Amino acid sequence: MSHELRFQPAPSELRRVRSEVRDAAAKLGAPERICDTAALVVDELVNNAIEHGAVYRQHGHELGVRLAKLDGGFELVFHDPEMPEDEVSELARALGNANEAPSLENERGRGLFLLSVYLDQLQVGVDPDQGGLSLRGVITNG
Repeated sequence: MSHELRFQPAPSELRRVRSEVRDAAAKLGAPERICDTAALVVDELVNNAIEHGAVYRQHGHELGVRLAKLDGGFELVFHDPEMPEDEVSELARALGNANEAPSLENERGRGLFLLSVYLDQLQVGVDPDQGGLSLRGVITNG
């Protein structure tokens, strides 16, 4: 069982997206901690897609989130269909260094660190069907 959400990459959508992600996780049987974690992670992903996507976003494609229940956790998949392949590759490389907290003086990297803290089995790649960014991770029950 899974839930899929689609929404425009706009700041006005953030409150609704957080609420819908939290509700979707609850409907899948997630405890409150996981519902809150899913909402926090999606908020970070959407904020980044809005901020950094302003450079490349041209077609008005919606962002997507899918939540699915797994044995021992909940899978979260985020899709930004307009992210160029070279930026997806750069993000994947940056995730290799995301396990250490960034310097307080560094303006970048906190979001990746946050994702690495809250998501296990974190994978970033180009969506094979639609192109753009596909980010997948698991929020564990433990």
